[in-house]
Amino acid sequence: MSVDVRLVLSDLSTMAATFHTEAENYRKMHQNVKPAVAGSGDAGCDAAIKAMADLIAGLHDKLSDRLDDRSDKVKYAHDSMQRHDIDVHGLFDDLMKDRT
Repeated sequence: MSVDVRLVLSDLSTMAATFHTEAENYRKMHQNVKPAVAGSGDAGCDAAIKAMADLIAGLHDKLSDRLDDRSDKVKYAHDSMQRHDIDVHGLFDDLMKDRT
């Protein structure tokens, strides 16, 4: 295996681990982005504030899940390249597959 390929594999491995680690770190911050909702004295306003807080917490969870998904995708591309199933073009295709 050439030095260039080993370097790419090392970078992919590091990237996958970093995405996974940061997804966990981001997930741990959940309580920081969803503090208890203070009462305003108006039930309608309290409901709207709670709905917004729930929405923000949901988006936070979704982003941490997306980071984990990206980690899995990079790991898959790494493993495919290591087995010689793909070349650099296949690597790009694996990383961009189902990109949303």
